[in-house]
Amino acid sequence: MTRKDSPQQLPLHVSFREDAVFEDFLPGNNAVAIGTLRQALAKLTDHLIYLWGAPGTGVSHLLQAAIHDLQNQGLSALYLPLSECLAFGPEALEGLDEFDAIAFDDLDLVSDHAQWQEALFHFYNRMQDQGKLILVGGLCSPLQLSLSLADLKSRLSSGLTLQLVTMGDAERIEWLVWKGRRRGLVIETDVAEFILHRHNRNMAQMVATFDRLDSASLTEKRRLTIPFIKQVLDW
Repeated sequence: MTRKDSPQQLPLHVSFREDAVFEDFLPGNNAVAIGTLRQALAKLTDHLIYLWGAPGTGVSHLLQAAIHDLQNQGLSALYLPLSECLAFGPEALEGLDEFDAIAFDDLDLVSDHAQWQEALFHFYNRMQDQGKLILVGGLCSPLQLSLSLADLKSRLSSGLTLQLVTMGDAERIEWLVWKGRRRGLVIETDVAEFILHRHNRNMAQMVATFDRLDSASLTEKRRLTIPFIKQVLDW
C-alpha cells in the first residue's frame, strides 16, 4: 500500500469527529479486540477489517479512530457512514477507490438495497485488486447479515472480524470517571454512580450528557457535584 497525498475533493460531506481517536476510547472488555485492530493497522496486511457490535459498543468511534490512525501514517483514508449517503445512490462510491482505505459504517442499512450491495461488491473487488484496505462496521457478524447478494456476504467474511461487547454498569462508571479525568474534570465515584442511575444506558446519549455537563462546568466554573448536575440536567 503506497502512501500519498489525500485526494483534494471529498465526494460527500459526512460526520467525522476529530476527537474520535484511540486515546479517547476506554478499552475495558474490548481491550483485546482494540489491540488486534491497532496491530492490523500497523502491519496493513489485511485486506478487510470488519467491526461489529450492538449500538453503543463503539463501532463508529473505532472506525473513525482507525481512519485517523491511517491518515497519521500518511495514507489517504475516508470514513463513510452509509446512513448519510444511501440517498445519493451507489454513484456515491465513484472515485473512492482512489483512496488507500475506506471505512464503511452502518453496513446493515444496505440489506434492502440490491443496487448498493452490487456496488459494494464491485468496489471491494477493485480495492482488493489494488492492495487497498476496506474497514466495515455493522450491528451483527458478516455471516448474520441479511444480504441478498451472497457474494458480498462471502467477501465481508473473508477478512479480520472483531466483535465489540457492551459495557456493564461498572465499566460505565469507570468510563465517566476516566472521561472526566481526560477533560480535566474531577468526577467522584459517587457522582458517576448518581449519573448512571438516573440515565439510560445508551452510550451515545451518555456522551452527549457528559459533553453538556463539561460545558456547564466550564461556563459556571463549578465542580461536577450532584446538586450542580441536578440543576444542569433538570433532574
